[in-house]
Amino acid sequence: MEVINEHLSFSASTQGAIGLTVVLFTYAAASWIRKSTRPTNSSTPPGPPKEFLLGNLRQFPKDHFYQKFCEWQKEYGNIVSVQLPGLSMVIIGSYDVVNELLIKRPNSTGGRKISYMVLELMKWQWSTAFIQPGPSHSNQRKMLRRGIGPQRVGSHTPNIEKNTGKLMLTLHSLEGNPHSEIMRNVGQIVVEITYGEKMGALIGEEISSWSIEALKLITEAIVAFWPVDILHFLRFLPSWAPGGGFQRTASRSAWVSDQLRYVPFEKAKELYASGDIGHSLAADLLDEFGPTDDVRDALAVLFTAGADTTSAAIHLFLHAMFMFPEVAQKVYEEISALTNGDRLLTISDRPHLPYTEAAWLESYRFRPMSLLGIPHCSTKDEVVNGYLIKAGTLLNINNGFILSDPKVWGDPEVFRPERFLAADAGSLPHPPSVIFGFGMRVCPGMYLADRIGFHIAATMVSLFEVTPLKGASRPEPGSTEYTDSGISLPVDFNCRFVPRGTKAEHLLRTIALNI
Repeated sequence: MEVINEHLSFSASTQGAIGLTVVLFTYAAASWIRKSTRPTNSSTPPGPPKEFLLGNLRQFPKDHFYQKFCEWQKEYGNIVSVQLPGLSMVIIGSYDVVNELLIKRPNSTGGRKISYMVLELMKWQWSTAFIQPGPSHSNQRKMLRRGIGPQRVGSHTPNIEKNTGKLMLTLHSLEGNPHSEIMRNVGQIVVEITYGEKMGALIGEEISSWSIEALKLITEAIVAFWPVDILHFLRFLPSWAPGGGFQRTASRSAWVSDQLRYVPFEKAKELYASGDIGHSLAADLLDEFGPTDDVRDALAVLFTAGADTTSAAIHLFLHAMFMFPEVAQKVYEEISALTNGDRLLTISDRPHLPYTEAAWLESYRFRPMSLLGIPHCSTKDEVVNGYLIKAGTLLNINNGFILSDPKVWGDPEVFRPERFLAADAGSLPHPPSVIFGFGMRVCPGMYLADRIGFHIAATMVSLFEVTPLKGASRPEPGSTEYTDSGISLPVDFNCRFVPRGTKAEHLLRTIALNI
C-alpha cells in the first residue's frame, strides 16, 4: 500500500504541492501516450467516477482500505479500476480472476512497485518480497524451496515438536494476551531452522528483537506519506531540519536491516567453517551454493517474513477456538480419539485429523491475517474478462473479499469448518493459498509456516481449554475489533489456558522433565 499512500496527504505541504504538479503533468502525458497504443477492443474495468487529473484521489481512503475496497467491490464487481495521479490500480476480488491473471500469467503480473523510502533509504531493496523479478529473485526462491519446500520441510520436524512443547509449558502459566509468547516461540523455531540450534542459543533473542522492530518500521512506513518518495532530492535533508524527521526512521531501519542481513550470516559462516552449525537451512545452502549474497539474503528474509505471519495464523486460530468453544471441543475430541490423551500430538498425526484440518482452514478464511495482499504490478498490457489491465498497473488482491464473498461461501459470517468437509469443498478457494500469494510471488516459506502453525495450534487445543480470564465473560463474535494494519489481529484478546484434565497435566509434567 505504500505507493497508494504517497498520494493521500499530498496537498498538506508546499513540497507536496510541487510534487503533485509534476506527477499530474507526467500522468497526463503518459495517459496520452498509452491511449495511442491501447487495444481498441477492450475497456478498462468499472470503478468509482473519476475527476479530471485527480482521478479518484479525493475518494480514496486514508485508512481502513479494506472496508472501502469491499464497498467498491460490491458496487462495481470483481475487478475495480481506481486512478490516482500517476498511478493506475485495479482491485481484484475474485479467485477466478486472480487465478487467470496472477497464476496463469506470472511473467507479466509478478512485478512490484515499492516506495523509494522503503527500498533505498530504509534499505529493504534486498528483500525477496520486494525485489523485482530477475536472477536474484529466482535464485533466492530456488534456495528457499530447496531447504523448506514440500520435499525438505519434514526434516525440521524434531525442532518444531521440541519447541512446541516448550510453548505449552509457557502457556500453562500465562494469563493475558498470548501473542508475544507465541511470536517468541515461533521466532526461536525459525531461527534454529534457518541458522541452527547453536545460533539460536547464541543470538536468537537478538535476531527476534531485530525482526520484530523491522516489521514495525516497515508497517509504519507503508501506511505513511513520505515526500521523499516523490522528491528524491529530499534525501539530502538533515534529520534536524524541518521536515527531516523521516531521516530518523530511515536511519534506524537501515541499521536494523543491516543487523538482520549481515550479523547472523557472518556468525553462520563461522559455525559452518568450524563444523558446529548443525542441521539448518544455512548449512544446506552453504554446502550447495557457498557464501553468496543470494544465500545471505534468502536466509535473512526467511526469518524476517516467516515468524510474524506464522504466529499471526496461530493467534487467529486460537482466538477462533476461544470465541467458538463448541468447535474447540470437536477438535479436542478428534485428537483425543487418536491419542487417547496418553501422548502428545505429533506432526505425523495430521492426516488423521480431518476436522482439525477443516477448523484450521476456516480460521484462515473467517478472519484473514492479511486482508489485502502485497500488490503486484503488471509489466505489460493484459486483457482479462474483456477488461484491459494496462502495463504499470498496481494489482491489489482483496483477500478478505475473496474469502467472504457470499456468492462463493453462502454464509461467510458463520465460523463453520464443515464447509471444508463437504463433497464440493474442492471447488472452494484454499484460504492459506490466498493469503500466501500467487504466481512467482507465492511465499516460498508457506509449507514451513503451515507445518509449524498447524502443529502448535492443534497441540494447544489438545492440552488446554482456552477460557476467559477469571471474572470475565466470553465476548460475542460480532463484537471483536481487529487492528487496521498489514497483519490484522484481534484487539484486547486476553485468555487463560486450563489443562483438559489429569492426562493433560501429566503430559505437561512429562514435557517439563524432558526439556
